[in-house]
Amino acid sequence: MQRSRIFLPERHRQLAFGWLMICLILTAALFWLLPRSQVNSSVLALLPKQQLSGVPDTLSSAFSQRLDRQLMWLVKPPAGEQSKKALEDWLTNLRQLSSLQQVEGPMDAEHQQQWGQFFFSHRNAMLDAATRARLTNGAAAQSQWILGQVYSAFAGVSGKELANDPLLLVRASQMAQQQNGAAMTLDDGWLMAKDAQGQSWYLVHAELRASSYDITSSKQIVARLDALKTQFQSRWPGAEVLERGTVFYSNYASQQAEHDISTLGIASVIGVFALILLMFRSVVPMLLSLLSISIGALAGTVMTLWVFGEIHVMTLVLSTSIVGISADYTLYFLTERRVHGQHSTPLESLKKLFPALSMAMLTTVTAYLMLLIAPFPGMQQLAVFAAAGLSAACITVMCWYPYLAKRLPVGPTPGLTLILRWLHAWRNKQGLRIGLPLAVLLLATVGISRLQINDDIGQLQALPAGLLKQEQKIAALTGQSSEQKWLVVYGENPELTLQRLEALEPRLIQAKKDGILGGYRLLGLPSLQRQKDDLALLAQRAPQVASRLQQAGLNVNVADVSAQWVTPQMWQKSVISQGWRLLWLSLPDGRSAALVPVSGVTDSAAIQKMAQSMIGIGWIDRKTEFSSLFEQYRVMLSWLLALAAGVISAIYLWRFRWPHGAICCIPTLLSLAMGVAALGLSGHSLNLFSLLALILVLGIGINYTLFFTNPRGTPTTSMFAIFMAVVTTQLTFGMLVFSSTQAISSFGIVLSSGILTAFVLSPLTLAGKKRGIKK
Repeated sequence: MQRSRIFLPERHRQLAFGWLMICLILTAALFWLLPRSQVNSSVLALLPKQQLSGVPDTLSSAFSQRLDRQLMWLVKPPAGEQSKKALEDWLTNLRQLSSLQQVEGPMDAEHQQQWGQFFFSHRNAMLDAATRARLTNGAAAQSQWILGQVYSAFAGVSGKELANDPLLLVRASQMAQQQNGAAMTLDDGWLMAKDAQGQSWYLVHAELRASSYDITSSKQIVARLDALKTQFQSRWPGAEVLERGTVFYSNYASQQAEHDISTLGIASVIGVFALILLMFRSVVPMLLSLLSISIGALAGTVMTLWVFGEIHVMTLVLSTSIVGISADYTLYFLTERRVHGQHSTPLESLKKLFPALSMAMLTTVTAYLMLLIAPFPGMQQLAVFAAAGLSAACITVMCWYPYLAKRLPVGPTPGLTLILRWLHAWRNKQGLRIGLPLAVLLLATVGISRLQINDDIGQLQALPAGLLKQEQKIAALTGQSSEQKWLVVYGENPELTLQRLEALEPRLIQAKKDGILGGYRLLGLPSLQRQKDDLALLAQRAPQVASRLQQAGLNVNVADVSAQWVTPQMWQKSVISQGWRLLWLSLPDGRSAALVPVSGVTDSAAIQKMAQSMIGIGWIDRKTEFSSLFEQYRVMLSWLLALAAGVISAIYLWRFRWPHGAICCIPTLLSLAMGVAALGLSGHSLNLFSLLALILVLGIGINYTLFFTNPRGTPTTSMFAIFMAVVTTQLTFGMLVFSSTQAISSFGIVLSSGILTAFVLSPLTLAGKKRGIKK
């Protein structure tokens, strides 16, 4: 009774006026929210929040942001006397870019002198591991090593060096430094590596001022760097430049996805409006569709800004995919008015459509809200945007269109002959009603049998061959891959962090022996406690070493073993930390952390177990973590989809009884099966994105069943409305199939095939009397 009152003219006019007031409020809210919100263009904001075991978020995020801003180049200058000039030219051009900071090339003579002075002044505190091991074993081991250096024809130990540093601690530290970077050597202050052909490559390093994930700035930076590279190679024929940095990958991924979706989005919008003009032969339906879409976009933007405080540019681009669904509500009503406008009033048409229209909106909105479960902020924003936008679009149709569609041309259903033939075939041909669902079931079975599950995040985006080739060559030259795998050692203060770092070292050595990892880089900054222990060891061994050297005929004095403490602050400000500062982090509250990059990992779980067994150690493996997260959510969504399908089937059986209720389940279940099977048939893998698309197949595909099972509906009118709906949906979601981004393409494949299956099988749900079958 209460529901019928809303279709009374006076009551409905009040609702229409009320919705107008709400739309005005939404417009005012948009103007109020926009200056207080932001449009986020960071690719990083689209990724799931990392679940790092035990590592404080402030430390892990600070390290991630710092590392993601790093850039490096390996430059092969032309052969000859001009090689160093070419290197200086490249360095000068980089330093002129305002978007870069800390552009570092060669270590000049002054810096080399400072480096030597620091090590000499603090030689007792900066003991290397090899010297410490020799002194621990006894004075004889260190004495023999010194004698080997003195009498070596290649070592070049001078009398002055031996007099100032009898234990050759500075020399030992230099040798340890060179061993840590064995793939790179110094050439006139430049770090240099040689390739298999004997050609020299020189290292240049820089840091971005802005985030490498900012879409706008990264696009400009990469374009400028590409231009510099082209100009450099033009000025210096024969020169080559290899580049590495997160900004190159993030720029490629963001530009590729944004280009694909925006291009396909524009094409789909044009296609939707062209279809409406073609079918209705009037501009009124197109304008009304544009109105409902605009109101939906307004509501979606306001709700997203209110909930999240920002909206991502990719959310705006992806939201073009709901254009077709927003237009569906308009098309359902306009089709009804076109066919039955002479025999019923607009409010009578709305009353007739209200059950199916409201249920269609509810199921689609519910499907989108289920995307909130996904760990992707971009998907969560899309869910809120779509839920609010589609609700507003549908309410706009219900409240305003009975008045705005009064001048709509009235006439028979377009394509009535084809529709009647199609429905006649479903009514009279038993082979079609049984054979087509069986054929779809057989095809789905074949596709599912070929289906593979792949949760690897690396499979979601094909990386450019050019960057991959450069990456492989850089890894071969430097011995350092770009794997984002590292251990984080942290503590409440710098001293505790350094002590934990020193406790980790023997575990890493053992892991390398066991083949769990191929290599690692450990910060060469000793804790104060280790410095004190080393000083005590030096005080014990120095006289013994001097005595043995004197017995061997060397005139040396006992080494000076005075305290020369090195603090983290002192180390960071000194030249010796160049190239290592990235691995150390200190927060204003005193907490500190050190990063230990590892490479050649063969067993990520073993390293994680090792980290968990120690206090203040965390293991970060981005790729493995994201892949594991994808797997968890994929399994969860699988169960959720199965539950949703079961609930829908139970509702059908309760509402329509047996056997018609079971028949109504067939299009829904087969659309889900065919959506998954299409992945197997097209060679794509099942992953989290596929299941997210399957949720929308369930929410959108069920609308076609709702319209055919509406007892007040007319089969021919419903068929035309559903046809228009499925075509507009295919023009939006189906276009995603052609995206070059694998994740988006598989998303479109599932949606397109699943919704198409639901449409083709939807006449199966017609009630018996409407198919002409006697009960």
